[in-house]
Amino acid sequence: MKSLSDILIKDLMNQGIKTFFGLQGGASARLIESVVRLGGRFHPVLNEQTAGYAAHGYYLANNQTAGVIFTTGPGLTNGVSGIAACYFDRIPLVVIVGQVGKDLNIAKKTKTRMVGFQEVQHLEIIKPIVDSSFKIESLEFYKKFREKIFANNFNKKVFAFEFPDDIQREKLNFLPNVKKKPVKRKKDIPQKTIHLISKLIKGSKKPLFILGSGFAQSQDIKKSLEILKKYYCNLTLTWGAQNIQRHKKLNSIGLFGNHSPGTANAFLKESDLIISMGASLLQHQTLKIKNNFAKNAKIIYIDTSINECKRAKNQFGKRLNYLNLDCHDFLEILEKKNCLQSIVVNEVKSSNFIHSNITPVNSLKTLFSKLDVNKSVIFSDAGASLSWSYQAANLLKNCAPIFTSFNLHTMGYANCAGIGAALGKKKNVYVIIGDGSLPMNSQELAWASRYKIKLIVIDNEGYGIIRQTQREFYSSNFVASDFRNNKAKMPLFSVSKILRSYDIEHEIIDSKKINQTTFGSLIKSKKSSAIIIKTDYSAEVETYN
Repeated sequence: MKSLSDILIKDLMNQGIKTFFGLQGGASARLIESVVRLGGRFHPVLNEQTAGYAAHGYYLANNQTAGVIFTTGPGLTNGVSGIAACYFDRIPLVVIVGQVGKDLNIAKKTKTRMVGFQEVQHLEIIKPIVDSSFKIESLEFYKKFREKIFANNFNKKVFAFEFPDDIQREKLNFLPNVKKKPVKRKKDIPQKTIHLISKLIKGSKKPLFILGSGFAQSQDIKKSLEILKKYYCNLTLTWGAQNIQRHKKLNSIGLFGNHSPGTANAFLKESDLIISMGASLLQHQTLKIKNNFAKNAKIIYIDTSINECKRAKNQFGKRLNYLNLDCHDFLEILEKKNCLQSIVVNEVKSSNFIHSNITPVNSLKTLFSKLDVNKSVIFSDAGASLSWSYQAANLLKNCAPIFTSFNLHTMGYANCAGIGAALGKKKNVYVIIGDGSLPMNSQELAWASRYKIKLIVIDNEGYGIIRQTQREFYSSNFVASDFRNNKAKMPLFSVSKILRSYDIEHEIIDSKKINQTTFGSLIKSKKSSAIIIKTDYSAEVETYN
């Protein structure tokens, strides 16, 4: 006889979810024990918030879905940001949270705040940031709905389970494996729509494909890239699709967006047709005023989410036509219908990069140029260091993949995601993080002794991107963004001492003195190590307006 906890974990493992992140607790102990005993891997983080970030990084580096396990109450509430980071980036995740026993889980019924110890309405709290949730309220419930639950594709969405402690202990024999149902994809486009798209492509003198994270994470990406290479289509990438940059023979003109000044933005301005595939076209890509984005262009918008399609239509109006379709299926249909044969390919000259003289960008460009693009993965945190990372990548023809919390932009993300990434395939993991972000989840650096990561800390004395905003809108009143403002300055801490406390060897280098040999020892090191780049306090992120 096995516990119901064992049954759930076994069912998840049969779906391919064998790695879990989390933190021990009274209502999660049995679940964690089930993972380990059944041959899974449980990675104990030191703050529940970091579990979701680690699962996020694990997926992006290894293309494998992970789970997180939390105890009741603060276990779940601490973990909310990590769950949200996955949800907003469409990173698949399984959340399992323990709950007090059924007899004590009655606060909602009694209309009181709490009855059982740490009793919290978990699924109500996370309802806006999960795709589906299930409360396993009894053994009978699980047996009745098990096939329906596992008919879902757990490698596509965020799923949450609440599991009361007494129900976890229920005993039964292992149940037969649930057969996976093949995912049916909509592949048909009405003939009328084909005609419209063909007409737009044939009539366009400056067409441009925009590839987003939805394209980069699609199942058939290799086949899709081959089609784009075959017709040498002009294309630009969002930050979420930057990892495509390393593929050869693509006619990419670089990254675009508010913090990616350069060739792509200039071309977008003149384009008359945008074919957006898996790109959200949100504010950080298009700015607030949608009519100013590629204002002379018609837009064909491709996304697997009908709600995203409708949202884009609402924002861009009549000039946007959408197709609720997989990116590869769309390209395949275009090729079969001979729509791509007539596509115009423009020769694009590189624009001047003013920011090539900004030392943080040059510093990161120097590092990135030294990395093996196929054996390295980079995680960058929020703020100025994030923008400088992608601007540096944009100055290179080939660059290793850079990942981040793309939409939520959470600080304290990158070192946690880097640890998650290091658990999987043997890749060299690099973490770019600002001195302001490092203390947020520095406790996870304790894992650096076991999993090799290379840290680059951009030290610009606090929150540089906030000071940039304060210069522009608040008369340079640097409140709570540095260590200098006597009225509301940040508490002083030492990045070097933080690293030393986790036995991470490091160097401190002035960004103006970085050269082609600076990062050699960091790259060659066989253990976790770091470089602190002392950056000008007033260094800003160049933006595109």
